[in-house]
Amino acid sequence: MKASKPMRTLLVAGVLTLATLGTTQTAQAVPSTTNAVCPSNAICLWTGVSYSGAQYNWTGGYVDLPGSWRDHTYSFIANRSGAFIDWSGGQKTCRTVSKGHYAARYDTGFGKKIDAVGDKC
Repeated sequence: MKASKPMRTLLVAGVLTLATLGTTQTAQAVPSTTNAVCPSNAICLWTGVSYSGAQYNWTGGYVDLPGSWRDHTYSFIANRSGAFIDWSGGQKTCRTVSKGHYAARYDTGFGKKIDAVGDKC
């Protein structure tokens, strides 16, 4: 059955609306205000939730975090891949991070344990 011209127009408009809504939701998934404050090819860590407090930018290699960030990395944005490392009791625990990952409230996760950042686990 062939749709009438008004029906085709409504169908096209509906598809375009759904496509636009899907694009809008995807764009909102990554916090837009943080891309400007975290350089490309870096993982940025903050001592406060919602990207507040002191900021540390990691750009590669193994690094023991400065004291203010150890066990107190409460938000992050990853503009590159890397690994978050915890050294509790001499045992290494590691979490892989990929480009595009972020957390505004990492204080309820591994952020209470991070001691170092590296290229890989």
